[in-house]
Order: sequence, then C-alpha cells, then structure tokens
Amino acid sequence: MNAGANSSLNSIRHELEAAWKLRDALFSHTEALRVFHGPGDSLGVLSQIAIEKFQDHYWVIEWEKGDGPQKALGDAVKKELIEFLKSKAARSAVILERPERGVPAEAKALFGTPPEKIAVSEGRCKVWIRFLNTRHPGLFMDHSPLRLWLLENARDWKVLNTFAYTGSLSVAAGLGGASHVTTLDLSKPTLNWAQENWELNGLKLDQSRFIHGDYFEWLPRLKREKQLFDCVILDPPSSSTSKNGRFSTAKDLVKLHEAALDVLAPEGVLITSINSANVTLSKFESDVGLAARSRKRSFEVLREIQQPVTFPTKLGDPKSRYLKGWVLKALE
Repeated sequence: MNAGANSSLNSIRHELEAAWKLRDALFSHTEALRVFHGPGDSLGVLSQIAIEKFQDHYWVIEWEKGDGPQKALGDAVKKELIEFLKSKAARSAVILERPERGVPAEAKALFGTPPEKIAVSEGRCKVWIRFLNTRHPGLFMDHSPLRLWLLENARDWKVLNTFAYTGSLSVAAGLGGASHVTTLDLSKPTLNWAQENWELNGLKLDQSRFIHGDYFEWLPRLKREKQLFDCVILDPPSSSTSKNGRFSTAKDLVKLHEAALDVLAPEGVLITSINSANVTLSKFESDVGLAARSRKRSFEVLREIQQPVTFPTKLGDPKSRYLKGWVLKALE
C-alpha cells in the first residue's frame, strides 16, 4: 500500500473516532444513535455514509454517487470501517447501498450475523429495529428530539399521526399521556410494524386506531366524521404514489396542510416537517402560510424542527440541512 493510501485510511480512522468522541455523552441515554453522519462528519470519502448504532448491532447507509467505477466505497475503506466497528464491540452490521436514483436493494450483512430484529430503547420509547429483509431499520433518528418533546407535552391530547411509517411518534405521544392516537400510513407492512411498536410499549389498543390508507382520502373522511384532533403530525416523504396519483412535497404542501387544518381543533398543535433538500425553508413557510390563510387560521411557533447534533451540517452547505419544520400552536 502506498503512502497516499495509508494517509487516506488514517484520515478515515481519524474521522470515525472524532465523530464517536463527539457523541460520548449520549451513549448512556439511548440504545439507538447515529454515530456517524458523513455529510457533516467527513471531508472525504466517508461523506457518503452514515452509521447507526442499535445496541451492539449497526446499520451502515451508503449513498452511491454517479454510475462510474468510484460510485461505491472501495474494499479498503469497507475493511477500515469494519475494523472500527469491531473495535467498538460491534457484533454485526448490515449495509444498505442507496443508489443516486431508484429504489435500493434490501440491506445485506457487512459482517457478523445480524439479527432479524431486536427491540431497542430510545429513552422511554421502545421500537423494533429490523436488519434483514428491509430497506430501513424502522426509526428515523433525526426525529429523536421531536419524540422527546411529545413525551413531555402530549398528555390528554387526541393525536393524529399521518405518514406515520413505523409509528415512533405515535408511541412517543402515547407514552406522553395522549388520550387517543390515530396512526395513518399508506403501507400496510409498516402500519403493522407501527402497531407492533405500540404493543411493545404496553400501550392500550383501545386508545389507538391504525388506519391503512391514503392521506388525501382519509383526511376528508375524518372531517366528514367531525373528528377534531388536539395535535396533527405531518411528516410526509418527498414523494409517494397511491391509486389516486402521485404526491410531491415540492408541489402539494398547500393542499396537504389545508387537509390537516380541517381536522385540527381550535388551539390545537400542528407538527409539520419535511425531509427535503430541494424545498427551501422560505418555500415551506410560504406554503404553510397560504394553507393557514385559506382556512382563516393563525399560528405561533412553539419550536423549530431541525437536525439534531448527531446530524451535523457544514457551513455554506444549505442542502445538507434537509430537515425543516415547526411545532405550531393555533391561535383562536
């Protein structure tokens, strides 16, 4: 191995160790943590990976770039990565290779014998994390602060969690004392996963409702049922397709929020966030404002939603700050 290659591998080791050290104080508080976030933690080849720790098993996410021979991590880099994780007492890891375009294949073993799934704790919340036969572990780590906020604020609320995925925000609201939580998602498998997470936490099924269906079908239906919620949660994907057509956060934010406001109680709380580098904060705020005015509602900002310290960003790189949103309180 030449001097340049050695220098590169030394740099990789340094970046991994530095990121780990920055998170030292967090390990005792959770079994689920993003321990490396390449876009903010790396200046080199590791900028295209993220590493998440679930007890002593790991997920590695690799964002492939382009179509050429350098689109993926090389064997030497992967070897260094494996050695680093083993030095931290990792028992196994899977890797998900996410192409620049299209749908990734399912995660595959990087080393060790990954379990099918394990139950992990993030503070008071427990969730099932999957490693095999899946494209995602089942927990969006960048919403950890929002789960904590719901744990502290959801008492006695009637909550509607839309685009709920595996329902971690529903669980947080339930554990926070919500009187009832409705969980809505278009995917039946992930909705089943959400119900498993609800039951894992010992929450009562009679204080919940799990709806498999399309947001733009069900929100008008809930309105016709004269349902009003103390809290409505919106965390849509960048795009999705149902039998009714294609949804895009870039184009459909106004009608998305109008539907939510139709079922939000007076003085209710609207939690809205998007995970998109291509929608600016000003565009997002403008569209939410248009929806509010069309429904003659006014809001105050209780808190902003942004990436936590485990998802660092670089100065001068606004696209790395993809997570944006607010917790909004209706003024009546």
